[in-house]
Amino acid sequence: METVLVTGGAGFIGSNLILELLKQKYRVVCVDNFDDTYKLKFKEEHISPFLKNKNFVLYRVDICDMESLRSVFEKEKPVYIVHLAAKADTRDAVKNPYIYISVNIFGTLNILELSKEFGLKRVVMASSGSVYGNNRNLPWKEEENTDLPLSAYGATKKTTEMLAYTYHHNFGMNIICLRYFNVYGENNRPNMVPYKWAEAFLCGKEIELSGEGTRKRDFTYVGDVVNATILAITSSLQYEILNIANSQPVSLKELLLVFEKITGLKANVRSRPSHKASVNEMYADSTKAQKLLNWKPEVSIEEGISKLVTWFRENRLKKSV
Repeated sequence: METVLVTGGAGFIGSNLILELLKQKYRVVCVDNFDDTYKLKFKEEHISPFLKNKNFVLYRVDICDMESLRSVFEKEKPVYIVHLAAKADTRDAVKNPYIYISVNIFGTLNILELSKEFGLKRVVMASSGSVYGNNRNLPWKEEENTDLPLSAYGATKKTTEMLAYTYHHNFGMNIICLRYFNVYGENNRPNMVPYKWAEAFLCGKEIELSGEGTRKRDFTYVGDVVNATILAITSSLQYEILNIANSQPVSLKELLLVFEKITGLKANVRSRPSHKASVNEMYADSTKAQKLLNWKPEVSIEEGISKLVTWFRENRLKKSV
């Protein structure tokens, strides 16, 4: 039974990934600092189903704490690592760049150094579609220019990709950077549009619509992202950057219609100006991931939002009313 270390495992994508890894008979070591980005009880709820599983171990450790992190590597001897831990709010990164630089860059450097030191077989790192900024050459392919991100968040993700390449080049490490696009689904982060809108529709709250509602996002269901991530773990790739996206951009207005259809409710909408750090359109070409990982997205926006709404009703509705 091979051991996978997942950083940020109590978060949105991490908890979904751990669930599937345990189903596939991996041993999972979770590292998470349980920061206060959103309600701590939500992260506790994400992780609670795994605590009695003999193949799961939890460490409440910050990736910026090198010595505590090293002790985890020494004790658990992971074969693979999926590095998801990061500060990930684009707007907040504009206002508070220092913490993003500290966690996302220096924390990732710690992960790379320890992965080198302990000879891990493969490192899979979460990057982001934010690295493309407002690049107009849509759909975005991996070789497109990523020199103009719109926030410190995107800049840190570009930096970690570059660091990953230097470790591959100098030390022969196998590293795959996955550029995730607008992930949504069960255990969704509360500060993301799909969660906010699920809450607004089901609790009768006002919906805030950015600009004219024409901005498009490449919403990708978390189950598809998890599948791509596990395929990256088991691949034989040495160094790659791959777009992981649904490749079907949806405008905010179109997303509203999907929510109205799924919930049977009418939206109460209030418009607000768009944020300067908001990309006009996110649209990824995922052909490379389909070719190299034999992966493709399976879940449509309608099916994915239906899953999100069902999960919200069962897990969050009473806490939001």
